[in-house]
Amino acid sequence: MLTFQRVREPATMATRVAEVYQSAFSAFGDAPGDDEVNRFAHETLPQHERREGFTFVAALDADELVGFIYGYHGRSGEWWEDWISDRVPRAIYEEWFYNQFDLTEFCVRADRHREGIGSGLYDSLLARLAELPYARAVLTTGRIDNPAREFYTRRGWEVVWDALDDRFSLLGLRLPQSQCGSPSGGA
Repeated sequence: MLTFQRVREPATMATRVAEVYQSAFSAFGDAPGDDEVNRFAHETLPQHERREGFTFVAALDADELVGFIYGYHGRSGEWWEDWISDRVPRAIYEEWFYNQFDLTEFCVRADRHREGIGSGLYDSLLARLAELPYARAVLTTGRIDNPAREFYTRRGWEVVWDALDDRFSLLGLRLPQSQCGSPSGGA
């Protein structure tokens, strides 16, 4: 039976996360190599897990991890925020990178695509964000038309800046704010 659960310490299941991560990207012909997968699961994920507002939702089929989605409250001075800041006009950065949730990773095993797992993960994460005071969410995705980009635009995400580099676009989603103040939702 498929369930969607918030996981507070996903680094404890790093091997399973790595398998899903590698499988998900292999579906699009740009699968990361073993070194990149291991860095993601054993270095990047634990680092992200410590960030403010970190929220990780797992799709589990019985005990098998079949997908995950996560993000956190982005801050200036973090690599991704600074990378974006260097590539978009100041006015766009100031509009989208204040009180935002950075949707960081979204992966479903390649052999489980088209089963509604991605929609379930996305809906679970957005339900959690509705409880937090974020004004917007941001992410990067491929510039070319691809299933991920189509998935987001069908759900109301807009292309904020289409030419971050030769591969990526910045997408944004305005969120209804249910609380006031700055996010302190933590893990």
